[in-house]
Amino acid sequence: MLKKIIMISCVAVFAISCNQNAPKEESQTVLTIAQLIEQAPDLVGKEITVTGTVDHVCKHGGKRMFLVGNNDQERMKVNLGEGQLSFNPEMEGNDLVVKGVVDELKIDKAYLDQWESEVMADTQGEAASKVHMGEAGHENNEGNKNEDLEKIAEYRKQIEASGTDHVSFYSVNCISFEDKKQ
Repeated sequence: MLKKIIMISCVAVFAISCNQNAPKEESQTVLTIAQLIEQAPDLVGKEITVTGTVDHVCKHGGKRMFLVGNNDQERMKVNLGEGQLSFNPEMEGNDLVVKGVVDELKIDKAYLDQWESEVMADTQGEAASKVHMGEAGHENNEGNKNEDLEKIAEYRKQIEASGTDHVSFYSVNCISFEDKKQ
């Protein structure tokens, strides 16, 4: 009787230990743009997978693209990942699945002061601190001092209205992407 109990105990312990060492499959939920926007503050620094339609690829080097969801208000910037060459403008209109890490850009008074000083220095070109949101026609307004100053004033109002010392913009630093058609 004692041998049977020991034998059953050994089999049970062995079965449990084998099951715990089995590799666990990590299934990552694919977020929509709307879900990512809603959850972004909690996802900063975390790896996510998101799906959306490429609305715009920045023509100057292809370092950024913008994905949209069901409407133009659902918009997320995707930055080129390390080791990637560029996003191709021919991707515009394609539905992609992007894997990346959520990043937060906090715009505060100091950031806006720096941006404003760059604009006022009139360095012929785009200020390094400029916030890129992929607006239609933004390439045509590069270096437009008045437009940049208006945008800075708009962000100052947003900060004041927010009740905090900053406004946040979220983006995804791309690890990989694939066309949903493939």
